[in-house]
Order: sequence, then C-alpha cells, then structure tokens
Amino acid sequence: MRRNVDPDYEFDKDRFAEVLKAAIGDRSYSAFGKEADISFGYISKYINKKCDVSPTVQTLKKMAKVARVTYAELLEAAGYDSNKYEEDDISATMVNSEWSPMNTLLPTLCRTSFKWQFVSDGTAGAPLYAKVEGAPFESWYFIPVTKENVTKEDILAILGSKEAEVISPDSKVTFLTANEGVYNQMKDIELNLISLRISIALVNKIDGLIGEENYLKTSVELSKEDLRWVLTTTRNDVKSPLSL
Repeated sequence: MRRNVDPDYEFDKDRFAEVLKAAIGDRSYSAFGKEADISFGYISKYINKKCDVSPTVQTLKKMAKVARVTYAELLEAAGYDSNKYEEDDISATMVNSEWSPMNTLLPTLCRTSFKWQFVSDGTAGAPLYAKVEGAPFESWYFIPVTKENVTKEDILAILGSKEAEVISPDSKVTFLTANEGVYNQMKDIELNLISLRISIALVNKIDGLIGEENYLKTSVELSKEDLRWVLTTTRNDVKSPLSL
C-alpha cells in the first residue's frame, strides 16, 4: 500500500523500538495493540527491530491515542518532522467519550521528576489521589471537570461534599479540564476562605497530557516550592517510563 506521506528523515529502527516500548509501558504488546486497534504481529515486528520501513502517520496517530509518550515523540522516532503535524487533533478519543483522568495523569506524571504513587484510582466513588515524595503537601487529589460552566459556588459545593471529607488542609487539589474556556474561567476564581492548595490544569488537545496548570487564590500562602510542584514540571529525559 502506498503511504500518503513520506518520512522526513532516515528511519532508525533502534530508536523507534525504544520509544515504542516506552509508549506501551507495563502493558503487554497484545493489550496495547488491542487498545490502538493494531495487530500484535505489527507491534512485535517493530519492537524486535525486524522492519526497516517507518510506520505511517495514520498508524502513529492510532498509537498516540493510547501511548504513554507523546504523538510528537512517536513522529520524531519514526522519522517525521513533528512540527508539520502539530495541528493534528488526535484527542477525539482521549478528551471526549473515552477520556478519563487516568488517561491524562499516568503519562503526565511519568514525565515529571517527582517520585509518586497512586493511593486511590477513583473507583467506587473514592477520590482519585496520589502521594508525592518530598512535596510541601501531604496528598495530591485530582477532580475531573465535566461541566461547561463552573462557578465559585460549584467548587465550594464539591469541596464541601461528603466524598471530599477525606481531604485534609495539608493537601493539594487539582481540577482537570479539557475545555480551555472552563480553564480560563476557573483560574481567576478566588477562594480566600479555603485553606487548601487548589489548582486548575488544562489537558492539551494534541497529546492528551497536561499543558498548563494554574493555582487559584486561597488562604494558603504559596511558596516557591509550591510553584515547582505542578504537573507541567518535567525531567530532562522523558523517554523512559517512571518506575518506583
């Protein structure tokens, strides 16, 4: 089959195999292939460096929707200039019908320099939260935003709910949204009587990772250390998945 777009650089099968392994993470090759709608044989061929031809851009898009590396990383590893495809929207699955906080948080946290561990995955109505080593707060809670319009009263209602009773004053709460309008609306809300670290984070529509995070004004006086503990803080080497 003739490809629609030719690679920009020579294909390096060793480099692509390394990035593809990082994209798969701790899943089996068959599980990753099933999620991406790509055959096990096809995945195995690239992992074992038995193919000298780069995958097509369309195949990389399918991988990127479920990968634990970015679309740009897959493109570059396969020999494509990622700048040519920065306007591609591969987020339809990630930020709409099949998007979940875990789709965003796992790959985002894997790119940070933090040592972290999820305590609750949000099942059975429990809050989704993680412990982070060395942070100025005890626990980090994550709350997805599904509303198209969010007010100060909405935030107060969530924080005052029965489910939120486990959130202590020494915690940080981050709201997650894939809606840029909601993000801009929420980041200017002031909660002067709330003694919590609270932030709003925006999911990037290109790669499904956190692209921006902004603290809301609360009664907590933020330090320079607090400003370092955000989801957009990445380490220099982001190709290898985090291991604990």
